[in-house]
Amino acid sequence: MTSLTEQAAAVAAGKISPVELVEQSLREIERTQPILNAFTFVRDAEAMAEAKEMDGAPPSGPLHGVPIAVKDLYDVAGLPTTGCCAAYLDRMASSDSPVVAKLRNAGAIVVGKTNMHELAFGATTQISCFGGARNPWDTTRIPAGSSGGSGVAVAAGIVGMAMGSDTGGSIRLPSAMCGVTGLKPTHGSVSLRGALPMTASYDTGGPLAVSADDCALVHQIIAGFDSQYVYSTSGQQLPATAERILLLRNWVDGASPDVAASVGEAASVLRRAGFTVDEATGPNPLNTRDIVAALLTGEFAHHFRDLWEDQRVSEPIRMLMNVGRQLTAPEYAAGREASLRMRLDLLALFEHADALLVPGAPYAAPRIDEVDNLTESARSTVFTLPVNAAGFPAVAFPIGFSEEGLPLGAQLIGPPWSELRLCFVASSYQRETDWHMRRPTVAP
Repeated sequence: MTSLTEQAAAVAAGKISPVELVEQSLREIERTQPILNAFTFVRDAEAMAEAKEMDGAPPSGPLHGVPIAVKDLYDVAGLPTTGCCAAYLDRMASSDSPVVAKLRNAGAIVVGKTNMHELAFGATTQISCFGGARNPWDTTRIPAGSSGGSGVAVAAGIVGMAMGSDTGGSIRLPSAMCGVTGLKPTHGSVSLRGALPMTASYDTGGPLAVSADDCALVHQIIAGFDSQYVYSTSGQQLPATAERILLLRNWVDGASPDVAASVGEAASVLRRAGFTVDEATGPNPLNTRDIVAALLTGEFAHHFRDLWEDQRVSEPIRMLMNVGRQLTAPEYAAGREASLRMRLDLLALFEHADALLVPGAPYAAPRIDEVDNLTESARSTVFTLPVNAAGFPAVAFPIGFSEEGLPLGAQLIGPPWSELRLCFVASSYQRETDWHMRRPTVAP
């Protein structure tokens, strides 16, 4: 499976038809679903009908005839929006969410909805009423979460792009552990109306794809102010150019040795690509983790107050809801204050740099039988959660493999409205390397 932009260009040039692309995608879903469990619903008949209508028709947009997938928290008309929670299996969507509508208006064909950690509160994608998703590089490993199915679908070559959401790392962690590229945008820059929330003041929506160029294209399609979404914001997109990058040494040193070494090599590649890469000490990424837990669980409990007594919700997720229900206003306020402090601390670094280079996940994907679904979120989000607390954008991208052959990832963090700048830097790195083009062999 080539990248999203390559598929779109091939369709535009008449080298391949929408029908052929959709057939390939559906065939791969059928072949890999028993192995990877990446999907919750498949639109096989509907997707093929849409592809036939587009075949030979004038281009409807920059993604004309290209198959994509979306995380099962976005409304897709005619399908349930479950959040992989048994309590929502009958929650049928009557219309598309704005994100899905914009992608369809751009010509994309939704072939299915992807598996995720239940109600997006988790980093393993093993708590799901559809069963856990598996990492295509090693099916005994987690794909991370909560957008695990989206990461799996792209890594396995099923689709060139799958939509995810990111509240504490849910796009960037699957990107790192599955070996794909993912963009977490500025908070509020993409409308999440018509999508199940987790913690709305941290929630963001973005793509998991093959390349940074893919992510930039998708972001330009889906971003925009929505007057009907209370968290929507607007701002001026920064130019897609950059010169100065800061590697945050204390963050890198907090990662596993193989991740730290690969981030260091990524810095060298960026220097060869013409960027100035210096080192600095950033704010302690652990400063936010424990304090903002109150904010995360408090808002989560608020959003899903209709499920407080519903026994169809899994026990770990009910436990998180109960924690949120028992929080005090001062504890929530402390989480908000810690978020603002991280925002100011990171903003100060951008006086000296266009982007910050840090690890994505702190380690390669752990084994399914070795993770605790409640504690893994705290362990794995050490470098991603501070970015959500600040509300800033970040792009995650592959930077190599562990000794066990598992993907490793880094992320570039930028100030608000720097999504295209971050994708420019990541794309420059990807022109010098081929980590993002490597794909696993998924066999029974």
